[in-house]
Amino acid sequence: SSVPGHNAMASSCPLGYAKKTPSAEAAGGSSSSSCPLGDSTPVAPSKVDDTAQLSRERETSTIPSADGSNFMYPSEKQFFSSATAKGHELDPKDMSMVIAIHNAVNEKTWQDILKYEKLHEKECAEPKLIRFLGRPGELTPKARLLSFFGRTLPFDRHDWHVDRCGKQMRYVVDFYDGKHSPEHPVSIHIDARPEVSFGGLQDRFLHWAKSFV
Repeated sequence: SSVPGHNAMASSCPLGYAKKTPSAEAAGGSSSSSCPLGDSTPVAPSKVDDTAQLSRERETSTIPSADGSNFMYPSEKQFFSSATAKGHELDPKDMSMVIAIHNAVNEKTWQDILKYEKLHEKECAEPKLIRFLGRPGELTPKARLLSFFGRTLPFDRHDWHVDRCGKQMRYVVDFYDGKHSPEHPVSIHIDARPEVSFGGLQDRFLHWAKSFV
């Protein structure tokens, strides 16, 4: 892929470091999928000088958490430290672009989820994200089926668990490399939809039907 830090983003958390509380629970995921703030794995010596210039500023997302506060995205420094600790190769000079892509992808994912949640706005006007789980390497049935017809496999998969005013809903998200062009050198296609269940399939059909109205 032409996206800097693509592999690191594929195996990192969808929201990185979640809220202001540095714990796996606050991050909305289990220890296997969260990125704790207290990661003390040393950075390779060759990277020390470069990483000193990485920003420590964090951006607040538009995604509300279960307690009402919005999730926070990781800083350049946090993302770089977590990714390199997992063995990924990243150039510190690319981190501003990596963070921008990472944040934009998650904002778009949430907006796509809200399109389904809007079907239930009378029931719940303000859905919230409870937790998320990165599941790289685990193909969804849809992704596996489409691959038989020649579609490339997604480079990542997430499960986002949403609180619909007391009812927990699970959304499955596949991330694909999109079509690149001179005007859009970075392109990621997001396929977010409700899980396969009676209610989930019903929402998929209603969402599809509304596209023709």
